[in-house]
Amino acid sequence: MTKNLLAFTKLDTSKLTNKYVVIIDGKVIETGNDIQKLLKKARKEYPTKTPFVAKVPSSELLVL
Repeated sequence: MTKNLLAFTKLDTSKLTNKYVVIIDGKVIETGNDIQKLLKKARKEYPTKTPFVAKVPSSELLVL
């Protein structure tokens, strides 16, 4: 498991429902609703890193 995925699994998502999370090197660097703006800012601040991006699902989400 990568440190970015591990950071995401340990993240307190109670205030991040339906928002995107950008993680680099195991640290959350951005959260918000506009994925394009988040990625643009992440790439500007960390041009040599590959960001881990995930959307925090709502509690009603059912995966079958």
